[in-house]
This record gives sequence, C-alpha cells and structure tokens, in this order.
Amino acid sequence: MTRAGTALILLLSSLAAAEESPTTARKTAETYLRALVDSGDDAGKQLLLGGVTSDAQLFTVENWKIVSEDPVRDETGDLQKALARMKALDHAGHTAIHTMMGAGEEKRHSSGDDISVHELSASQAKKLMAPTDAKSAELLKYHPVFAYVARIGKPVYWHKQNPIRPLLAKTGGTGTYHAVVHRYVVESTEGEEHTVRHWPLRVVRFSAPGVETGWKILPAADWGSD
Repeated sequence: MTRAGTALILLLSSLAAAEESPTTARKTAETYLRALVDSGDDAGKQLLLGGVTSDAQLFTVENWKIVSEDPVRDETGDLQKALARMKALDHAGHTAIHTMMGAGEEKRHSSGDDISVHELSASQAKKLMAPTDAKSAELLKYHPVFAYVARIGKPVYWHKQNPIRPLLAKTGGTGTYHAVVHRYVVESTEGEEHTVRHWPLRVVRFSAPGVETGWKILPAADWGSD
C-alpha cells in the first residue's frame, strides 16, 4: 500500500473514532447512572475507574437526567515528561507534610503542650505548600487533561485509592499517553421536598503503553458524586 493510502486509512479511522466517541461515552454515563437507581443494574458501578469502593457501592440516587455536556477534552502527550512532573509534585507534597509535622513536633516539645500541625498559622502553611502548588500548576499547564484525570490540584489526588497510580505503574514510564474526558452535568431530585441538585459526572478514557482503560467513570472526591 502507498504512503498516501496508509495516511488515508489512518485519517478515516481517526474520524470514525471521533464520531463514535461521544456516543460511547454517553452510553457509559447512562449505564452508570441507571446503576445508581435502585431499579438499575448494579453491575454498572463496575464502570468506575479503579473498581467499586464500599462508599461507591452504597451511593444511590432517586432519579437522574443529563442536562448538559462540556466540550470534549482530548490530549496526547509525552508520558515520561508527565510522570517526571508528577513525581516532582509528590516529592514537594511529601516534603511539605513532613516539614509541617516536624514544626508541630518542635512546638509541642518546646512548650510542653500537645500542639498539632493544624496550629501552624495560615501564612506558615501557605509558605510550606508553595512548592507543591507550583508543581501542581506546572502539571496543569503542560498536561491539562492528564492532570484532570489524575485529579491534580484536588484533595482526592492524594487519596490512597486514586486509581491513576496503579494504572501508571503498568506503563513502563515511557511512550505516549492519550487522555479523553467527557464531563456531563446531571440533575437529580431528592427527598420528600424534591430538592433539585446538579452534579458533575466525568467519563474518561486513558491509554498508554500497557494500559487501555476503555470508557470509565472517573471517581470524585470521597468517591461520591461530587
């Protein structure tokens, strides 16, 4: 086959994938949402990236409706560079925590009182966290969709059950990654007063050497809906 023919096939395949993508992601979202209703198929919760935690297993809604969808976010990038920046972020974060804990211990021993790390002043804590914030900003700048899937800049990034870490451990650390995010806004009504609530639902797909997630639901903070 000629080079032009190969290029045409690749182009057609790319267009077909782009055309299929929103439909497949939408179906994934709807399957998961049906699982949140008592009458739904509970197996839909298996679509959660990283599997079903105990909190996710118990989470339900009375009803749901997808009311809007953000523009699709699609990114291809250098995995080695992304992981190096992620490693630098982890190092900065751990250093800040250890320093804060050390400061708390120093105060406790010097005063004889039980002073915790939480008693550091806001300005002290901000100064200690500045390197961590800078590394988060760097990842968000150069790998925004990767960072979004990894929940960079969110407390859930540091959660021990953040599913991105075991996935990245399977990649070998080099090559190219591809990350796609569909973000929907879901409306549900709850309780006797039918209180209306709007909350985000994120459908993602991440691929890299040795990893292909397929379409999955991105767990949120505390593995709930928000």
